[in-house]
Amino acid sequence: MNPSHDGREHHPKGSFSYESSSSMHGDGSQSPSMAAPPNMMYYSPGMGYEPPLKGYPPPRYDPYPNDYPPQPPIYHYPAGPYFSDPSTHDDTGENKAFVRGFLICCCLLLTALFVAILVMALIMHPKLPAYTVNSLSVANFNASTTLTADWNTTFSIQNVNDKLSGFLSGFKVDLLHKNDVLAMSYVPDFELDKKEVKRIDAKMSSIGFSFLTPDMHEMVKEQASGSFSLILRIASMVEFKSSTFTTRMSLVLAICDGLKVVFQNKTGNGELDNGGKPISCQLYM
Repeated sequence: MNPSHDGREHHPKGSFSYESSSSMHGDGSQSPSMAAPPNMMYYSPGMGYEPPLKGYPPPRYDPYPNDYPPQPPIYHYPAGPYFSDPSTHDDTGENKAFVRGFLICCCLLLTALFVAILVMALIMHPKLPAYTVNSLSVANFNASTTLTADWNTTFSIQNVNDKLSGFLSGFKVDLLHKNDVLAMSYVPDFELDKKEVKRIDAKMSSIGFSFLTPDMHEMVKEQASGSFSLILRIASMVEFKSSTFTTRMSLVLAICDGLKVVFQNKTGNGELDNGGKPISCQLYM
């Protein structure tokens, strides 16, 4: 007996064939050997193994999960003025500083001018002139169908300022009975020196003035009673000035109310009943 054949079959090293359990226990019948398919994960085609058949899909391998948390997206900041050209930035800063300084200087100048004007106004302290009615007379008063009368009034204007002179212009004098204008007159412009008093004579005529019937009847009734109440209204523009200070033109309205004209012996002639004292007027601006 050949010692190389001892009833056991020797397989070359590296073979993947195996014997069944029956042949190892002396069973004469042997089952066909089964070789395991090559694992493509560990072997490459160059090692002599064929890839899987074409009909089978390639193996899929799930990627390993990411062990790190997702990172937020990186935001790229745009280049701003701080990353611009240094020379341009310096020029812009100098321009802004110049404009800021110029505005501050203008504000300071305006403030100083306002304070100077306020101080001058307080020092000068302009006061409105004083208006008084000295006399008022009427002649040929007749109010039968239309009004006809000749009026003569004298009033005074005094500049009460001791540091400012005044200039008065646009004079208009109206004579009223309640709300009805009986006559009007105009006075030329003039100047008033410091503490100066100017006396003005205004002559007015009522020729053919017509009024509503109730007003006409009331005037006739008052004349028959022996007295007549009138209002003298004086409007003008007033301006005060000195060598260094001038006020703006202001409209001044003087209302001289309560002028009682007494008729003599129920005639058409009458005089102001003031007891020889001037009657002061109220001023409005």
